Amino acid sequence: MPQSNFIQPVWADFAFATIDTLRRHHGVPAPYSADTVRKMEPLSELDELFARFDDGKTTEILAECSSLPSRYVPARQLLTTIRISATIDGSGAYEQSRLCGALTVISDITPSDMRSLKDVLALAFPHEGWQIVSPDIVDGSVTKNAQDRFDIAIAEHLDRIEPVLILQANGVSLPRHLVATVPQILPFAAISREILMTYMLAGHLCDQIPDPDALYAALPNDADLAHLDTLDTCAALRAPTPLSAVRRLDAMIRNDARSSGPRLKDFAGDSPALVAARRIVDDLLLWQQGKAGWNEISRSMLLCGPSGTGKTYLARAIANSAEIAAVNASFADWQAKGHLGEMLAAMKHSFAEARRLAPSVLIIDEIDAVGSRSDGDRHASNYRIQVINAFLGEMDSIAQKEGVVVIGTCNHPERMDPAVIRAGRMDVKIHVPLPDAEAILGILRHHLREDIADADLMALSHLAVGRSAADIDAAIRAARSDARHTRKLLNVEMLHKNMGIETTGADEKVLWRIAVHEAGHAVSGAALGLGMIQSISITTNGGQIQRSNVPNESLLSDIEAEIVYSLAGRAAEKLVLGEVSAGAGGQDVSDLALATRWAIRLETTFGLGFEGLVWHAEPEAVHLQTPAIRDRVRQRLTRAEQRAGVLLAQHRDILEGLARDLVKRRSMRERDIHHWLQDIANNTVEPEANTAPARENPNQPISG
Repeated sequence: MPQSNFIQPVWADFAFATIDTLRRHHGVPAPYSADTVRKMEPLSELDELFARFDDGKTTEILAECSSLPSRYVPARQLLTTIRISATIDGSGAYEQSRLCGALTVISDITPSDMRSLKDVLALAFPHEGWQIVSPDIVDGSVTKNAQDRFDIAIAEHLDRIEPVLILQANGVSLPRHLVATVPQILPFAAISREILMTYMLAGHLCDQIPDPDALYAALPNDADLAHLDTLDTCAALRAPTPLSAVRRLDAMIRNDARSSGPRLKDFAGDSPALVAARRIVDDLLLWQQGKAGWNEISRSMLLCGPSGTGKTYLARAIANSAEIAAVNASFADWQAKGHLGEMLAAMKHSFAEARRLAPSVLIIDEIDAVGSRSDGDRHASNYRIQVINAFLGEMDSIAQKEGVVVIGTCNHPERMDPAVIRAGRMDVKIHVPLPDAEAILGILRHHLREDIADADLMALSHLAVGRSAADIDAAIRAARSDARHTRKLLNVEMLHKNMGIETTGADEKVLWRIAVHEAGHAVSGAALGLGMIQSISITTNGGQIQRSNVPNESLLSDIEAEIVYSLAGRAAEKLVLGEVSAGAGGQDVSDLALATRWAIRLETTFGLGFEGLVWHAEPEAVHLQTPAIRDRVRQRLTRAEQRAGVLLAQHRDILEGLARDLVKRRSMRERDIHHWLQDIANNTVEPEANTAPARENPNQPISG
């Protein structure tokens, strides 16, 4: 067995003895030279024969090539032998696993490794007496019926007294009764520096390692090596010298997705999503340093918002910034595998891969496709329920092991089952809006700082508000293509064209109306004390406003204030411009839709309307079918708009000043908005309340 100053792992003797068994099967001589081998007694006749042809000389430099051996042990078998030795003997489970009635489980095995592992168990462990149980693997993938056949095979072997070795591949789960009774589940040893050193000391490079300590120090760290698979590692170790092997390993790791791509330092600003992302990265780094417990940090996040806002991009940046692996998955990919069984197997595989690569970030795109068990659509409800239950099981399972952060991305969180997004499964829930001017400037500077003057980038960032990060990225690529094909330097006009930005001033009237509308929401929110306005942005396609909610008692006055806030944009247009547009209506998330929904609930489900203590299961239908309720809803909306107009009239100067600033900036954050709104609450006189009196005759008209 090789000797050196390198401190060999506790399982090294076991590994080299097992390798010798494998070597004899393939008729391969011991490769160790006299200076690096401690004599093992007794030597086999085959070893003595091969030793006559070994000159015993060691190479003094790592860069000198080794001669090609006439016989060899297949690389994957050699690496797998070392890994299984580290798994079984490193845990001290070897002797116990051979006893009568012993039950041993090895988990976290990739399907592509299963064949080599079974070959090694047959060739290098020929006399252990194990009854081996493994799932069916074809072409490196778990087969369609593998889970059922695996469960049956386990049950059959449990009827026998011989020691059983169960190989659990990723994507296949263990029966519950087995998990409860098995003494220990042994994770298949990940590739590490100790395993690579053992491989190189046992292989064709052994005679070129005069200083194992220096070689050990040159190898990549264990965290990086653990993410390489068997085939990648063996490809790198085909090198003719130890030096080139180290360089190939380094190159593979640099090309890994974890070491490239976005990082949080590339993002500008302090949006809630960025603040939450930076906190998760900081906590992960503290956990890796042993300064925080796993149960003390947030381990899951839901990023929701419009398409193209960079949710997945941000999730990858979290993994890269924490320097851990990212496992990418999506419900679309899982569902594309086929029927329910194949879909669930693909889901299990993604979670298993994240556990194998831990510490890691599991990114699940389109997570809202999980659906909800309370969905009124009964079509395929059984399928949906099974998917949700399986997903919840995987989320709970992954939470029991340290090192995996789950980040889901979606457009419609309201479509998800409440059990999926509750705390403990999704700890942090963040809305990711379209980037504002400051965030866009960060993107532009990252890509264009060498091509465009910073002043031009700042002006462009304001004009580009309303575009998603994906839109901007695509426009930059298109502009560079224009520059190449026209053989001109990249300029701002090319970017304007590819972003669809109009610079003639034809849209000024539209922008002014939208700015007045959004400023109306902001001023009314401040006057009513509904919470801080966090951001406002406008484009010619409309505006967006974000507000932090303050706790309230859900009184009638609280709900009426929300209706006033919803209609304040329309009231601002009427006050400043003299007439209103259709901008408050339209989609089911529009201002008018939200206000109407609040008013309907007051009358039909909250018990705060004219009918008092009553609750309707289908409030929308009742509203449409009951003229009296329609009348009361309309009157509530009319009074709310009038109240908004009175509030805004008291602060018209601030309303118009904020709107003008918004037209100039196109987007504003809390610190800039606060400058305009800070004194409104103390200088607002509420109009006299005009609530509908209680009446015995439900058909009596409501006075305005």
